[in-house]
Amino acid sequence: MLEDNLVDVSAHEVVIDFALRHKCRATVLLTSLSAAAPVAFKVQTSSPHKFLVNPPSGIIPPSSSLALQIVLKPQSHLPSSFPRSPADRFLVRAAELGPGPAPDSVGSWLSSRPTRDVKLKVAFGGRLLLRHAVDRGDVGAVRSLIKRQKGIVAELPLEDAASLLRAAVASENSARMVSLLAEAGLQVDSLVESGPLDLPSQSGETTKDDRGRSATRLVHHDKGQQVELPDCRICTEQEVQRQGEAVLMAARHGDMAGLSSLLRGGAATDYCDQYGLAPLHAAAIKGHKEAVVLLLDFGSDVECRDNEGHTPLHLAVECGSIETAEALIDEGANVNAASESGATPLYMARILGYQEIEEMLLRRGAVSSEIVCTASSSME
Repeated sequence: MLEDNLVDVSAHEVVIDFALRHKCRATVLLTSLSAAAPVAFKVQTSSPHKFLVNPPSGIIPPSSSLALQIVLKPQSHLPSSFPRSPADRFLVRAAELGPGPAPDSVGSWLSSRPTRDVKLKVAFGGRLLLRHAVDRGDVGAVRSLIKRQKGIVAELPLEDAASLLRAAVASENSARMVSLLAEAGLQVDSLVESGPLDLPSQSGETTKDDRGRSATRLVHHDKGQQVELPDCRICTEQEVQRQGEAVLMAARHGDMAGLSSLLRGGAATDYCDQYGLAPLHAAAIKGHKEAVVLLLDFGSDVECRDNEGHTPLHLAVECGSIETAEALIDEGANVNAASESGATPLYMARILGYQEIEEMLLRRGAVSSEIVCTASSSME
């Protein structure tokens, strides 16, 4: 693979609205970054038994665009993992065409030449998976779906919205679920005012949202509903800190089972310690790539900063983990981010002697800088 991209994609993650036993489609815009010559491309997938691409290969005129249609073949089962589907991905291989006639077979022509490749990830979304995640009380999956499809809750028809609210109240983690859906645009008040919802009273419920409110309290407050409400306990600062520290500790130790359990239970990913280190920083500095990917799937900010202005990418470079650094860049991390003292990931790679990471950063768009770190940094 050569250094500079020849094509750009409108999104590095293909989000497919999933439906059982139906073809599902998503469109990605492929744009040539070459102003001088046509670009030949071919799309490969890790799951040819599941996906079709139209067109699978072709030629893009200079500085032009072409729409790629990604087609998921009819599936008889729900995805084993969603929204992100780690097993499914695409690779767009590209090379400039020289003068002369175009090749008869672009795919064969590309197979014998060095290419400049762009990776595409796959995520599954849509109302069916949203409802499935709500039913099983998976707050983390619901949050990740909403992150990828901003209007998925607010745009629900009235009947579907009422059904989703009933499912949320009846689910595990009900208070957090109702609160999350309300934040995403579920009009709880309007639904309650529009008529009977047949909501369960859940007089024995114990789960609370981050403000100490139960699901029934969230739904029935000030509505005069004849529902037995449990005592509403205010969530203490100590409880918030305990949960945040648990996420931070699991991320630091790469405890995937513990981290996944906390996040799926609704734990936030933005807790910071006294140094401004978030869970994503903690996972990055230890080189725990899988924990980094999981935290990003659950909404962690890839550009979060500690008290000295370091991003998770800075710390992944400091750790010497090229895999973790690439995972962060794949998720949109700024390769030229500067800390408060002016240090960029490239600068850190150079002074620490990580040549392979330095070369990778340059391939991914890092710009050389003569800025020297003059203040304290995490390396000191």
